[in-house]
Amino acid sequence: MLNRRYLVTVVFAAVVVFQGCSHITLLRTEELREVQSRVDSLHNNMSQTQRELMQEQKANSEMLRLMRADQQIRFNQIERQVSAIENNISENLLRLAQIDQKTSEFSRRLEEKLSADSLETVSRRREIEHLFKLARSDFDAGRYDLAISGFEDIIGQFPETEEAIKSKYWIAESHYAKRDFETAEQVYLDFIRSHADRPEICVAFYKLGLSYEHQNKMKSREMVWRRMLKHCPDSQEAKIVENLLDDE
Repeated sequence: MLNRRYLVTVVFAAVVVFQGCSHITLLRTEELREVQSRVDSLHNNMSQTQRELMQEQKANSEMLRLMRADQQIRFNQIERQVSAIENNISENLLRLAQIDQKTSEFSRRLEEKLSADSLETVSRRREIEHLFKLARSDFDAGRYDLAISGFEDIIGQFPETEEAIKSKYWIAESHYAKRDFETAEQVYLDFIRSHADRPEICVAFYKLGLSYEHQNKMKSREMVWRRMLKHCPDSQEAKIVENLLDDE
């Protein structure tokens, strides 16, 4: 009877132990499954991350390739532009060299021309002065027709010169000296009308009045002399005319 109870106890204990072990095993299995699930999840996440990284890397590589291609295109454009600029610079330098050469040639020719013009001007000036002196010499010597011809030549050849203006006055003086008062009158009038600011103007007024007097045009004489008194009030001729008019 005692042995039977012992056996039952042992069996019961064994059953209890076995059930405990089974329970533990089940717990361990659940834990392992949970761990495995987590590992699988991590693995999936890692795989997904890896794929995303690979896709991103691929996209970055493609972007980098495109950037490099674009950069190469830009470099090529810059090289072409630099080359074009260098060509333009070379052409401009060549043109500048040509311009410098032409400028130097132009300057040389201009200097030569100015030098020639200067010599020509000096020669021309001497010729005019010589012709005017000859005409004045003929006038002083009483060769009035020759003087008139010489003065007229100066006016015809060199009309813009100082000697040409003087010649007009001396032509009037030559006709007056010849006692051709009618012609002298016209030449004096033309001189007064054209050259009212000349230093000879006061004498021209006075001689014009005398030309009228010699033609017995006394009213014209007085009118011209009155005009002279206004135009040349401080001249020596004005003093002579005032005395003459006062005496009359």
